Amino acid sequence: MWDGTGGRYDQSALRELVEAERGRADRAAGVALRHEILMETAVETMRPFHRRMAELHRATEGRHRAAADLHAGYVAAVKDWAAGRADVPPAFLAAVAENAGVRSLAVTLFSSPGTAAVVVSDPVAARANDLECVFGEGPSREMPGAPGVCAEWELSNRWPRFGPAAKELGVRAVVSAPLGLREAPLGTLTAYRPEPEPDAEIARSTELVADALTATALHPATRLDAEDGLPVHPLFGDLDLEVVVHQATGMVMATQGCTASDALALIHARAYALDESVIEVARTIVNRTSTLS
Repeated sequence: MWDGTGGRYDQSALRELVEAERGRADRAAGVALRHEILMETAVETMRPFHRRMAELHRATEGRHRAAADLHAGYVAAVKDWAAGRADVPPAFLAAVAENAGVRSLAVTLFSSPGTAAVVVSDPVAARANDLECVFGEGPSREMPGAPGVCAEWELSNRWPRFGPAAKELGVRAVVSAPLGLREAPLGTLTAYRPEPEPDAEIARSTELVADALTATALHPATRLDAEDGLPVHPLFGDLDLEVVVHQATGMVMATQGCTASDALALIHARAYALDESVIEVARTIVNRTSTLS
């Protein structure tokens, strides 16, 4: 529920998070600078060490600054909405996408094989992610070990069903990056792009967003709800839309006598056949205005 100050979450807590990330970036920058200075004056055998340390802390600085910028962008979007300069409350991932210059983003978090929680930034990302669910293939369905780019000429070869359908949506290429730590992967961040071959800057921007989300929204130490101590973050507010999908899945399981994964596949297939979003189809099932029989 949105509070009376113009945000679903305590904006002061988000501002504190922004300042904390900026403070971490400044500290990392200070350490990097010391090693950069030492790299010029140290004996030859010590220079590689100082170079590695400088690079490490510059990378750390970049991750923290990216996290601060993403959250500051969301706070600004909420402020604009509260001031009446936007019609609807801002979604966190939509604000992140605008800030990063990557309009169509999808966060896919895998809770168990065959099930996932999804947050999208815009209708293109929603429809593209629906296609992945319908066909059981695509960039969000895979757990990349490192950020990767799939250009237009590769789409259909890599994903024979998703590729051609995605092109009909105007998606010509995708960029994906892992969410979570290498030893504890959580999901994927996928950028759906209209250009046939995204440049290196888009790939880097997607990687920075994934790192920032891993370090904040997906980090167990992030606490924005002081009342119950649960790890709450604006990113997950948009998962509320997925509740109706879970309700519809349960109803289809009961009527069709099938498993949860089969029920969800039926819902996605109906959405694809009707050219509607999964959530729209789920609502009709929950409201009993349509069935899958």
